[in-house]
Amino acid sequence: MTTAARTTRDPRRHSAARIALVVVLAFLALAAAAVVGLAVGTKMIGLGTVVDAVTRFDGSDLQLVVRESRIPRTVLGIVVGLALGAAGAVMQALTRNALADPGILGVNAGASVAVALAVAALGVSDFPHLMLFALLGALIATIGVVLLGAAGGGSPVTLVLSGVALAAVLGGITTALVLLNPTAFLQMRSWESGALAGRDLSLLAFAGPAIALGLVIALLMTRSLDVLALGDDTAAALGVKIGPLRTAAVVAITLLAGTATALAGPVAFLGLAAPHIARGFAGSSQKVVVPLAAVIGAIVVVLGDVVGRVIIAPQEVPVGIVMAFVAAPFLIVIGRRKKPVQL
Repeated sequence: MTTAARTTRDPRRHSAARIALVVVLAFLALAAAAVVGLAVGTKMIGLGTVVDAVTRFDGSDLQLVVRESRIPRTVLGIVVGLALGAAGAVMQALTRNALADPGILGVNAGASVAVALAVAALGVSDFPHLMLFALLGALIATIGVVLLGAAGGGSPVTLVLSGVALAAVLGGITTALVLLNPTAFLQMRSWESGALAGRDLSLLAFAGPAIALGLVIALLMTRSLDVLALGDDTAAALGVKIGPLRTAAVVAITLLAGTATALAGPVAFLGLAAPHIARGFAGSSQKVVVPLAAVIGAIVVVLGDVVGRVIIAPQEVPVGIVMAFVAAPFLIVIGRRKKPVQL
């Protein structure tokens, strides 16, 4: 092989090696974040105690903290982060807009108004039922956005505008319901802030299959999303069925973001940030960006929850509020870039 030939091939080899390294490091970082989530909080717990709480439970206070609080919060944080990270990557690929977020489809607004209605009109107070109402509201809102977008031609721009408009209307309804019903405000305060505290692993019996299905759909469409980035006409010429692809993408986003929002409440900006970080490390191929954004999302949620536990200990800051503070400087950095953000 000539020197010129080796020079030509090296960049491709380096790119593949870098992507493999990034993926491995991401999973290692997720494992490390999970360990931190189990060990760090208002009370520091040694790894030996964490292991004993799982393998040799003796009912001690520290082991109870691990089993009743730390494990559920860490597991649910991973699940929520995986869902929102993947949903954000699919949303940005679908709209070909690097600043898109799953909330554009009205997911958060639909979930919020459904929870407000459940509390104010039906007197629902237990979390499992509130989660069901939140998911139902997210599904109905997304369907409404899709129908409005289809009436306007079904383009990504129309879809985004329909989502923003419907989210604004639903947000106004939610605010009115909360202001008119103080009980609704008290019930929604924790959920609206985006929190993992007080959640039980039994919720995964319902949410787990929905998120797993959403992840499978998202991963199966990555190749078609890469082709869609070339434009609708080119993608259609290359054999991509645009309509079914967009429908599948919306279904995946709704299952992922809707279920995650129902579990933890609105966690803002994660769906925007995680795909950006993934593209910064591994390029723009959706075959890598979607799963990598999911893992990054899980890391960020787990670590954000840990920060919320310790920043004003013994009080806690919900992970949704922590994410809002993290997102502000992140968005400023994006806005100050000389080169426009592109997929």
